[in-house]
Amino acid sequence: MGAPLIDYLFKVAVYLGATYLFYRYLLRDDVNFLGNRLFLLFMLPLSFLLPLAPLQSPFRALTFSAEALSAAAALPMVEAPAASLFGSIILVLYWTGVALFMLRILFHLFHLYRLQHRHPREQLHNITLVRVAAPIPPFSFFNRIFLHTPKNSDAREIEQIISHESVHIRQLHSLDILVMEVVVALQWFNPLVWFYRKALKETHEYLADREVIAQGFNADGYSLLLFEQQFGAKLFEFASHLKQSQIKRRMFMMNRMNKAGKAPYKIILALPLIALLALAEPRLILAQGATADDKKEVAQKQDKPAMSEQELKEFQIKFEEKEKIKQDLDTFYKKRQACLSQYGITPENEKPSKEELEKKLQAVHEKRLKLKQLAAEEKDQEKVKELKLKFEELVKLEEKLKSKIEESSPERP
Repeated sequence: MGAPLIDYLFKVAVYLGATYLFYRYLLRDDVNFLGNRLFLLFMLPLSFLLPLAPLQSPFRALTFSAEALSAAAALPMVEAPAASLFGSIILVLYWTGVALFMLRILFHLFHLYRLQHRHPREQLHNITLVRVAAPIPPFSFFNRIFLHTPKNSDAREIEQIISHESVHIRQLHSLDILVMEVVVALQWFNPLVWFYRKALKETHEYLADREVIAQGFNADGYSLLLFEQQFGAKLFEFASHLKQSQIKRRMFMMNRMNKAGKAPYKIILALPLIALLALAEPRLILAQGATADDKKEVAQKQDKPAMSEQELKEFQIKFEEKEKIKQDLDTFYKKRQACLSQYGITPENEKPSKEELEKKLQAVHEKRLKLKQLAAEEKDQEKVKELKLKFEELVKLEEKLKSKIEESSPERP
């Protein structure tokens, strides 16, 4: 499980990193903030799902011969102890980091819950306003606005703050932030995911700034409010703060809000990027000559579990024994064929034609006559006996061949 999971997490990191870089260099300065937000949100689940899709590149292919792939699949997969240990350590470190970041989210949620119940609350339509006594920067979380209102506070300023935070509430920016925090917890080792989170929060602030100015508030006064909100400690990293983005950057974007955004057209350029990442896996194909049975056999061998070292040794011993038996059988078969050929005998499982039998009969007959002549000329009695024994064997073989010729002849009516 270790290697596939690490490979999957790496691919997700590449998708998220490529998405952020696309946003950073093509979309960040565009004033179509809603399009930017939707793009960043859409790419979050897509980055986790595309590595699971069985997609392969139509342009890249790795070709294997059927023999090479079968041989590779037949090899037992014995994982090196060092590699297994290293993979286990990496996974332990990864899941430890995930657990710590998840605990961090729970800690902030608990802190928000405690802060809400320790301070007076009032209802403004469908929004709960929590008046915090400590001097903190205002922020919102779902339908709650946490706000410090000193005695000498300006009513117009408070109205602008509530208007700003109401935009975060209506557009469910807190839900975006929670989803992004979970992604950060799962990809905490990826440095670009932290910039991704910051980019998403920037779009939230730009959207809220645009809504406040559209409601008729003075842009200069609102800019001054942003500077004043710079002072104070940041309390909750995944809540929507009025001072979440850099002030200079937000003022720069406010000056450009009257321009037409081109984000929808630029986002079309992301389609080739997504396709390139999705189809990065090369196709694995078998060379010509590989049958369906070859592919099935390879697939079955690939599904076999890995062998232990002891099983591998036993397998090797059995394989060597089978190879030795095979060699012995081949040697025996060759000797048998040589002996049979010497006397013109055909193995029983083969059925020679009548012409072949007659040729063998003629050869045996000539050899018998030659032995008879040698026996008549030989003076050594021992050799004479040997020649007579061979002569008798040839007589029997000749009779046997004659009977086979008669059996192979067509029956007469």
